[in-house]
Formats: sequence, C-alpha cells, structure tokens
Amino acid sequence: MANINTLVTQRSVNVTFLSNINNKCQSRKVRNVDFDSLFNEFEKELSTQTGDLAAFVVKFLNEKVPHYNWVGIYMIEGENLVLRTYSGPRETEHTKIKIGDGICGLAAKEELTVVVPDVSKDSRYIACFPETKSELVAPIFRNAKVTGEIDIDSDSVDPFSNKDKHFLDRIINLIGMRL
Repeated sequence: MANINTLVTQRSVNVTFLSNINNKCQSRKVRNVDFDSLFNEFEKELSTQTGDLAAFVVKFLNEKVPHYNWVGIYMIEGENLVLRTYSGPRETEHTKIKIGDGICGLAAKEELTVVVPDVSKDSRYIACFPETKSELVAPIFRNAKVTGEIDIDSDSVDPFSNKDKHFLDRIINLIGMRL
C-alpha cells in the first residue's frame, strides 16, 4: 500500500510540475509577438481601409495577437463610454460604462493606459466574461482630449508587456484623429 501512495504522490507532483512548465511556456508564447512587423502590417492595411475604421481595428487586433481574446472600442458620449464595436467570441453586457467606473472608466477619467495583470485581484474590475483573466485599456486621444478607448481582455493571467503598450500607443496615434 505504501508503494501505491508513493506512486500516486509522485504522479501528482509530476503533473503539477508539468502543469507549471506548460503555464510558463504558454506565457512565453503569449509574449512572443513581433509587434514591429505587426504594426507595419497594420499600417499597410490601414492605408487601403475604406470601411468602418473601428471595426477594422478591433478585428485586426483580435485576429493577429493571440492573447487579445476580446477587443472593443468604446467612445465617450457625455459622461459615459459607449461600446461602438468589438471583435471576440460574444458581445459584453457592458455596452455603456460611466466614466470613472471599472477599469475602462478609470482609463478614461485618468487619461492613462491601465493594465490589470490579474482581474481577480482588482476590485475595480467589472466582470464581462468568466474566462477573462487580465485587461488592458488604452485611451484614444483627439486634440489632446480622450474621445474613446481600446479595451482588450485576455484569457491568460499577466500576458501584457510594455511591448503591448507601445504597440497600442502607435496604433492609437494613427487612428485617434480618424475615429
């Protein structure tokens, strides 16, 4: 009986160890995006874009960056952020958010990009999807004033790096005057 318990314990330890290795590999894979090449591709596609710019942006980001599982653009209307368009598995029920509420409202109010590595540890987070583990919200500016924001949800914990932020800053600089 002792031998069986030892084997079960060893198997459990091995499964946990492999799970931890898999999580680390997933994290590296998530962050292994060539954002410079991706930005060049975005810029090229943007130059031929004739349809809805916001829809193009969210679809491009959602399809091209593996850890961007849901991407939405909210625009400011009065004291609220209103969901203009999104790309992801389904629409959020939070189509209108008061400025100052949640992570989206905070980013608009403070005029800063907000990154939440683990939404389960941030009381300001307004849950949209049970699978969301982290969020990045970057304000869109026009004439030095916030007019909207890009909201990105990820199903991974802590996938966002400074490279994501820099990439989105470059995207926003291109689209800010056009939205």
